[in-house]
Amino acid sequence: MGFFKDFHEQGKFIKSINASFLVLIPKKGGAEDLKDFRPISLVGSLYKLLAKVLTNRLKKVMGKIVSNSQNAFVEGRQILDASLIANEAIHSIQKSGGGGVLCKLDIEKAYDHVNWSFLLWLMEKMGFGTKWISWIQWCIGTVSFSVLINGTPTGFFQSSRGLRQGDPLSPYLFVIVMEALSCLLKKAKEGGFLLGWRLCGRGGAGVEITHLLFADDTLVFCEPSIDQVSHLSWLLMWFEAMSGLKVNLDKSEIIAVGRVENVEELALEFGCKVSKLPSSYLGLPLGARFKEVAIWDGVEERLRKRLSFWKRQYISKGGRMTLIRSTLSSMPIYCMSLFHMPRSVSLRLEWIQRDFLWGGGALERKPHLVDWSIVCLDKRKGGLGVRNLALLNKALLCKWS
Repeated sequence: MGFFKDFHEQGKFIKSINASFLVLIPKKGGAEDLKDFRPISLVGSLYKLLAKVLTNRLKKVMGKIVSNSQNAFVEGRQILDASLIANEAIHSIQKSGGGGVLCKLDIEKAYDHVNWSFLLWLMEKMGFGTKWISWIQWCIGTVSFSVLINGTPTGFFQSSRGLRQGDPLSPYLFVIVMEALSCLLKKAKEGGFLLGWRLCGRGGAGVEITHLLFADDTLVFCEPSIDQVSHLSWLLMWFEAMSGLKVNLDKSEIIAVGRVENVEELALEFGCKVSKLPSSYLGLPLGARFKEVAIWDGVEERLRKRLSFWKRQYISKGGRMTLIRSTLSSMPIYCMSLFHMPRSVSLRLEWIQRDFLWGGGALERKPHLVDWSIVCLDKRKGGLGVRNLALLNKALLCKWS
């Protein structure tokens, strides 16, 4: 408690407390290039306690300082909101017979490039007090790093920008920085430089949408005109100059929605590649039909991939039952929370679970000793407590009705 009291009064702590070890985590299998690795900071427990206390206080005001376009790390908002709004916007444009373009932006090394001076200035403009800003400045400015090479630390060095992945404060501070992009897009809309999409409602009253954010995952809705895309390109350059966050055009995409004939020309102006619907956003299908079976191909593939790691091992029936309840029946939940699961898909996924349970882990077609409807019953009713995917899907979709 003395440590917290001293920091509250003086706004400082011993710099060695803020030392971190850097570990490189591969983003994908077979990673060789430096860009294929993600640096994760191993932060000391004492600093983590302090950062967690500050984070818990920061959480309470995030909803007041962050616009409705941002759906990450704000109480009462969730990742599904962004995906649902994006899909509804696309379906509305397609139904109206109009056209528009959707820009999927990828922020390059997002956390690593944050400009500290800009972050602190932004916090001041948002109304944070001098003491709060000095606390944050000390927390991010006294960081020292040591790279772990084969588990052994090397010498320490300091950074002049960026936020640590592993620091409890980092996600919230990053969202504050991304709020500047949201404000720029709003100002561009008010000035007529970026018109966005106008979506018609049932009562005739429409709503305008220009962008959606989930941390650094950004969607920008534009009209299919060279001027609009050019204005967006200039806006992103200004944002990079202020915040240090650069859009990676090699990974960014421009997608035509509805009747758009000049998408190649727009992509050339923006400097990114052309993609098409259906695409994906936040790990969910984007622009796919609500009841399309192809939506679930990725889910089934992930289930079979997970099982491929288990089928080489001997696992008892009790162990297989535990894996089904804890892992296999949970993997489709994210997609089931937004999309209706066709009966053919639910039957396929249930067959995978049945074969794993009765086939000795090798996915062999062996006799199923008990009807699956009984297996899905509660344990108090004689079942094994496995989730019924079709019923679970209906329950998850009820929250949108």
